[in-house]
Amino acid sequence: MKKIWYLAAVLALMASVVYADALTIPPDQPVCRLYGMIQVFGTVAGVLVAAYSGFILASTHEIEERNKAKQLVSGVVMGLIIIWLAPLVIKSLVGATNVCGW
Repeated sequence: MKKIWYLAAVLALMASVVYADALTIPPDQPVCRLYGMIQVFGTVAGVLVAAYSGFILASTHEIEERNKAKQLVSGVVMGLIIIWLAPLVIKSLVGATNVCGW
């Protein structure tokens, strides 16, 4: 069952990257500027943490360490999905036509 969730998470992340437009942040919306910075730093941190946990996963033979690395990767994937899909969710909940350039 967990494999289905991982597959759905990866597909959702790939779809958000494929269908995402160029993000233009209006200078008069400081919340959008803050969100843009959080998105960039969160993505960079997520990639670095995923690389670290992948290294741990590939280099260790202990079951407990491997399980911790797997949990870390799944947390990173879920965090990236939340970061990248948040404007689309807000847009659909509020009924707005444009949220921070999305």
